[in-house]
Amino acid sequence: MTLIRPKSIAFAKRRTGQLDLDLYHPGGGQRPLILFGYGGGFTKGARGANVHQPLVQRLCAAGFAVAVPDYRLKTGANDVDADTLTQITRIANRVDKQGWGLKRRLFDIRLFTACEDLSDALRFCRAEAAALQIAPHKIGMFGISAGALAGNTLCYPPGVWRAQFAQPDAMVSLCAPVVHPWRIRADGPPLMILHGRKDRIVPSVASIATAEAARASSAPITVTIPPDAPHVGIDTYVLTRHGRNGQLFIDDMIDHLRRHTTPT
Repeated sequence: MTLIRPKSIAFAKRRTGQLDLDLYHPGGGQRPLILFGYGGGFTKGARGANVHQPLVQRLCAAGFAVAVPDYRLKTGANDVDADTLTQITRIANRVDKQGWGLKRRLFDIRLFTACEDLSDALRFCRAEAAALQIAPHKIGMFGISAGALAGNTLCYPPGVWRAQFAQPDAMVSLCAPVVHPWRIRADGPPLMILHGRKDRIVPSVASIATAEAARASSAPITVTIPPDAPHVGIDTYVLTRHGRNGQLFIDDMIDHLRRHTTPT
């Protein structure tokens, strides 16, 4: 497998500084794009971290370009206006009532600002598609942990944020539910979730609730709950373990992304 090296590009400015993305492009003309949201609980993580390189390189080997954007970490009340803070608090209180045991920092201000930044990265890539040599109309997303929580929220945001955030055309989510299940609907983007019962950081019961809400609304969401899948090390797990159909989990995920981002 040829190692693809990234090009760093600025895509947004914030009060705290510039946000960049790393674009991995396998060459050969225009490619479908996958936006990659890394994990770290909204307190750590970086676009250049080695931990997600095997997944990024595997996506490139499958023919995708991959953009890994910055998003702000450890944000607080000073990073949003008063009206937005009121919205976030009200919505987070409703999430709390689900009783899943999720830490509040995973679905309050830090989730909102991560969504804001990843949304801007999506808009930038669509606007600059010709220069970036990517297909502009269909952009998929691949997220792990915190990055997956944000990506799932872009797919199924609370109503008050729906016009505010850009939406991916398809999503693969590792170790994360849809934290606003009341917003799951039949016309949402196709979403594939893998969330193991051995996850000790984000309880898999939340993704089981996502599956139930998807069934009730006929939403295009599939949820797989392997009994042995962990949270830490989930990247290695999906690259090396097989699903019930005998195919590697990563190959199922690539099939999902290809099906919903590649023109027929």
